[in-house]
Amino acid sequence: MPELPEVETVKETLKTKIIGEKIVAVDVFYESMIDEESRNYFKELLIGESVTDILRYGKYLFFIFNNVSIISHLRMEGKYFIKDIFEPRNIHEHIVFTFESGKTLRYHDTRKFGTMKLVKTTDLFEIMSEPELKKLGPEANSPLIDINDFHSKISKMRIKLKTALLDQTLIAGLGNIYVDEVCYLSNLHPEYPCNYLTLHDSKTILDNAKYVLEGAIKAGGTTIRSYTSSLGVTGRFQLKLHVHTKVGCPCEKCSSPIKKIVVGGRGTYLCDNCQKMNKPLVVGITGGIGCGKSSVSKYLISLGYTVIDTDVISKEVASTSGFIESIKIVFGDEFIENGTLNRKKMGELIFNDKDANKKLNSLIHPIIKKKVIEEINNCNQKIVFVDVPLLYESGFDDLCHKVICVYANIDINIDRLMNRDNLTLDEAMVRINSQMDIEIKKQKAHFIIDNSLDLCYTYNQVDKVINKLLEMRK
Repeated sequence: MPELPEVETVKETLKTKIIGEKIVAVDVFYESMIDEESRNYFKELLIGESVTDILRYGKYLFFIFNNVSIISHLRMEGKYFIKDIFEPRNIHEHIVFTFESGKTLRYHDTRKFGTMKLVKTTDLFEIMSEPELKKLGPEANSPLIDINDFHSKISKMRIKLKTALLDQTLIAGLGNIYVDEVCYLSNLHPEYPCNYLTLHDSKTILDNAKYVLEGAIKAGGTTIRSYTSSLGVTGRFQLKLHVHTKVGCPCEKCSSPIKKIVVGGRGTYLCDNCQKMNKPLVVGITGGIGCGKSSVSKYLISLGYTVIDTDVISKEVASTSGFIESIKIVFGDEFIENGTLNRKKMGELIFNDKDANKKLNSLIHPIIKKKVIEEINNCNQKIVFVDVPLLYESGFDDLCHKVICVYANIDINIDRLMNRDNLTLDEAMVRINSQMDIEIKKQKAHFIIDNSLDLCYTYNQVDKVINKLLEMRK
């Protein structure tokens, strides 16, 4: 079935061959392909019209003439052929446009599923207002697609991921082949429930959709089974497919055999080792500095839950030679002592200099985030917790389905911080004020835990949150 890259290839090829051609005759051999409303004037209005442009949106082609336009959808096996006027008609050529030059443009469709609609306008805005086009979502490879809008829509859909990505009202242009490829590159099972997708998942899906479609367009599409270019162009993207049609072949990532299943009636290819179905519910733990996140994390660990501690990962990253070299380049040698990062000196800098803080975060956060994602993907539990002090500030909230904010009364918070880090009151306030206001974090979070009193009260609140999370994960 021709998908966005194949339709784009058809469009670009036709533009080199029929722009400027004038129609002198139209023969319709299968009238049902033409929209019922425009059947009566389809031939009449096209005679004498010249092709001025050919456009595409999603899987639709728009033939623009002087005064009218045709909206064409190739469906399963539609193709366009350009042939000499004297060449005999194939029985599957159902609509033939004859040009003044002696060329003919022939619509070939074995299954007769394709459609054409004549509209009395050449204005793209008016064309896109037609009922079948108005409901289409943004194109999957559009640089203007709104990630937050996409995530808001897909995460509310209680259906399988592949089914959602094939829905052209959500996102236009992805078909069976490319959805398989996008799911694989995103490490997401095609049957994964959409309402469990994180914002990071949605971003990854869109990034890979753009990557796959752009690659396929450059390769001229995918020549596979029912789709072959009828215009002298052979698609080469089938040479770059990772899973689609690769059943039994070793996965490029893990060497497990590629499998074929059926999702929504469509043959679907995947690596069920890399694309795990039962990914955990990811719960972020954040709060103000010195509020007691570590107490909550330790309690969760005592209950048998996995807690990914980004502070631990940060220290591991900060000890690597590559990171040390980056610190030298960005901040200078004075922040390195005996080959390691002088954390105290760096802390004094970043808590007092916002620009320095941003520079450090830009160096370390992407590395930490990558390691967190790896640990999440390797976790086999129903719920995994991620302890991130600067969860919102660093954008780690896009990895989380839910967020817990731990806070304490400000006086208790200050006292704990001063005692823990041996700080003066002024030093403690500088650290507290360097982070996002705790009230804002509380408003953003899904669960709030007050850690102002004895730990038994804190643990009781944690137990209640766990019960709610387990209910959600059933």
